[in-house]
Amino acid sequence: MVLMSGVVTVDRARWLGFRWRRHGLAGRSGEDVLDDLLLLGVQDSRQAGAKQSLIQRADGIPTDGTRADDTRADAAGTTSVADAVSPQGPLVSMWSVRGAPHVHRPAHLDFVRDALAPRESDDGGADYVRAVEAVAAALGAVVTAPMSKSEASTLVTGRVPASVVEWCPPCEANHVPDGLFRAAGRQARIVLGPGEQRTTMLYPPPEHRQEKIDHPRTALLDAYFRVNGPTGKTVFRDWMGGDVAAATGLWRERADDLVRVQVGDRRCDLPEALLDAVREAPEPEGVVLLPPNDPYLRQVDRTLLVPDGDRRRQVWRALSGPGALLVDGEVAGIWRYRRTEHRLTITAFDSLSSARRAEAERSARLVAEATGDDPPDVIWD
Repeated sequence: MVLMSGVVTVDRARWLGFRWRRHGLAGRSGEDVLDDLLLLGVQDSRQAGAKQSLIQRADGIPTDGTRADDTRADAAGTTSVADAVSPQGPLVSMWSVRGAPHVHRPAHLDFVRDALAPRESDDGGADYVRAVEAVAAALGAVVTAPMSKSEASTLVTGRVPASVVEWCPPCEANHVPDGLFRAAGRQARIVLGPGEQRTTMLYPPPEHRQEKIDHPRTALLDAYFRVNGPTGKTVFRDWMGGDVAAATGLWRERADDLVRVQVGDRRCDLPEALLDAVREAPEPEGVVLLPPNDPYLRQVDRTLLVPDGDRRRQVWRALSGPGALLVDGEVAGIWRYRRTEHRLTITAFDSLSSARRAEAERSARLVAEATGDDPPDVIWD
């Protein structure tokens, strides 16, 4: 690491190594490694994306006393990743950053709500704050038992001011816009349950002791730095949800603690307290398959992670994006899992040794295990 003209230059391999370890990819991870990741949230999907992310990092999830009678837990109080995401815990899915479903610990529902709560100083202003509060109050009143999202939307529409309701051409009905509905669901601490026939199911918040975290917005940014190392304000803003005013305010609050860091041709920021950890990070080693929107792929400067433009376009497709094959921290290919065909196809960007292919195939078995499937047929394309 070299200091030049007030900018700290960091080798890209060290940046990769820091993220590799902090994202829990340097071998099977303990609970402490997952703490910051679960504080930020692991993005979920109908294809069990969060479980596929978590199972590449951990063998199981501690129950943390979520349910004393939980028959899914083993004698050590650990639940398999395949069974861990549930409205009762030990992990819950909720609308989180960007309004997307993310998996968090039940003890962090208050933290997520407060860290992402809109403020009058944000881009939406006071009108948006009042709209979210009104819809959140209505959601809390109607979702007292498992309920479909469409049913909840109908009931909420009848309880909120007409000013927050809009005509929806696809639905041919008046209702609260989806983005506002999700933001309000987060503020009401509504959790998401298993879908029924592709219908999103809403559940009331589980009864769980909440962990008190002071200054939640700042704590969110601090956790982001601890997991990702050097990063830029725009990257953080895009991950958080595109609120320019909120991200700018957070950067301003942390101005005295941040140093400018250059990784490759990218200028980033980093808390000075993390400089040594980045400088001393060992280079990443290992092979793993990560699903689309995994934190390692989502919370990152894409150009820095995948410098080649053609490869970036293959990894981050707008629709039906593939998973990524990672080799020693680098995105080395893409993969797709067809559950109905029981087949997982891997496309490597460059040739791989037989040992590396074997590592990838072990990771492929975990992809299937995350959804309770038998090991898939692995096809190298």
